[in-house]
Amino acid sequence: MKEAAVFTSEADFRRWFEKNLVRFGIRKIVLSQEVCPDYVVIMEDGRTAKIEAELFAVNFKYHGHDPRKVDYIVACYSKTREVEGVPVIAVHRLWCFDVEPLDPLPPDEPLNEGEASLFTSIHVSGGISVSALSEGELGGDQQLWVRVPPDKIAAIPRRRINDSPLNILTQPAKEWLRKYHHLLVGAGLSEEGCRLLDSLTRRGLIYFQPIDFLCSIYDGGKSWGHPAWLPAEVCATPDAYKYHGDEISKNLSESLRGTN
Repeated sequence: MKEAAVFTSEADFRRWFEKNLVRFGIRKIVLSQEVCPDYVVIMEDGRTAKIEAELFAVNFKYHGHDPRKVDYIVACYSKTREVEGVPVIAVHRLWCFDVEPLDPLPPDEPLNEGEASLFTSIHVSGGISVSALSEGELGGDQQLWVRVPPDKIAAIPRRRINDSPLNILTQPAKEWLRKYHHLLVGAGLSEEGCRLLDSLTRRGLIYFQPIDFLCSIYDGGKSWGHPAWLPAEVCATPDAYKYHGDEISKNLSESLRGTN
């Protein structure tokens, strides 16, 4: 399923879904409509099922759909196996950094080799563009999305706000955000890179922030041209060195020896 692109609308995803039913265990579509459920289908095992299509599975909840009317959610991206009790069939795992990450990990827990190496680079640099991470060993075909809670989206004024990081969002990006609640902050990363960033985020050792407007002009991801693109960098939290200062120093020493 990796050939499925980052769709720019739910309509695009639905068109792709209708041509790729077998990937979802569906034999044929009996009914297609614009109200919930989007489809009535015949599954490969002969069962009739009601399907709701979403670009992001979690938006099933934000759109106010009734779980009693749906048997499955089909989605381009999903972080969980179900939403509002409805099973999700997703094309891609959603590597997503929410305001409140699921299952936080102890910040002082020992880092593995990959975590320590990436964490050291982030801490020493003072912040690394997410796009830059895709140019090295962590390059791949995964995307990183951040979910913005509906209340935060509702509070975004339509006019420009002085000193707000959201000023770098274009009008199409703001319209996307209001509809889908997600922003694309990174692309071209490997699954291992996503796992490392996910682990460090859950430990509270790193965080993501938008790059200011002038820097975003030179950010590699700008060439993506996707309406949801938000150029971002990943930085170490203030307490990061307190928990892993020894590991940072060890990695730096080994790096310096390797260059001599």
